[in-house]
Amino acid sequence: MSTYLRGSVYWIEVRDPDGNRIRESTQTDDREKAQAYHDLRVAQLKLGHAKPTTWNDAIARWMGERTDKRSLDRDEQMARWLEQHWNGKVFSAITDDDVRLVVEAKKRETSASNANHYLKFIKSLFNRSVEWKWVPANPVRMKPYKVNNRRIRFLSEQEFGRLMAELPPHLGVMAEFSVLTGLRRSNVTGLRWDNVDLERRLLWVSSENYKSGRDHGIPLSDRAIAILMGEKGCHPVYVFTYNGRRVEQVNTKAWKKALQRAGVQDFRWHDLRHTFASYHAMNGTPLLTLKALGGWQSLEMVNRYAHLSAEGSRLYVANSAPQAATVGAVGCSVGQVPTSTPNSQAVFPSEPARNTL
Repeated sequence: MSTYLRGSVYWIEVRDPDGNRIRESTQTDDREKAQAYHDLRVAQLKLGHAKPTTWNDAIARWMGERTDKRSLDRDEQMARWLEQHWNGKVFSAITDDDVRLVVEAKKRETSASNANHYLKFIKSLFNRSVEWKWVPANPVRMKPYKVNNRRIRFLSEQEFGRLMAELPPHLGVMAEFSVLTGLRRSNVTGLRWDNVDLERRLLWVSSENYKSGRDHGIPLSDRAIAILMGEKGCHPVYVFTYNGRRVEQVNTKAWKKALQRAGVQDFRWHDLRHTFASYHAMNGTPLLTLKALGGWQSLEMVNRYAHLSAEGSRLYVANSAPQAATVGAVGCSVGQVPTSTPNSQAVFPSEPARNTL
């Protein structure tokens, strides 16, 4: 059994339990990694794994074991994107450098926050593969990107109007519905007719499909009802469709081009949820009510929008006035000689008046 260099890549030569000789590429030019792969293959052959497992094998086993996971659809989406980079690649040959290149590509394509989701998925898959004895250790050492989780980007009414004018109809109604209901992207694309009650003007998302892990009901406005009525009859199962098929992706070229034409910058689909919350806060919706409408688990999440609620709170500013009669005279009318001051600004002496007698 040996490890040897062939060209610029290390190969291994091992024997299976029947004594048959096997030669394989380690797909790396790093001697230590090649030796680790050699030792892993020896262990796998003893367990009866005649062929090296690939990225595709790891994904298939992960999906088979995680059928009860609420975010399985998200895992499938990430796996499809990652397949273009690692399709057929020997799983144990994937290095931290390989992971870093792929995650950086996703960051350039979308955002640091989204790239972190992919990094977390890859790390979880390798952790599980250690349990499977497919790899000796998790090779991923990359740290998540620092992100500003308090970032709030919402559309002004002018931006919203311009974007609606540029979006294709199927994305336009989905975007507007997101602003009206606060639903996350996956809950909009996966909305089914059996989750809608037009008569009671209500829709709900089951716990397995909602981020908080709890059932979430949403009352529907007149405009939201009108959008649903317009989609009725287009598909027997899903609400939002295109050419008779469910819309699964919204972060498409059509979406990005519409943003460009509308002159809307630094805006992601998830920011439609920020727009929903910001409009509610600015129009006076109490934060506890907003928490219920948006399905947030804690008030801390909703407090991100508290600074926008000043205008909406103006209705309540007089509520702190005592009911008993109050002193009517204030300021200059209380025993002081009025001073001519521009813009009615109050004058505060720097020191008390002295008795000159």
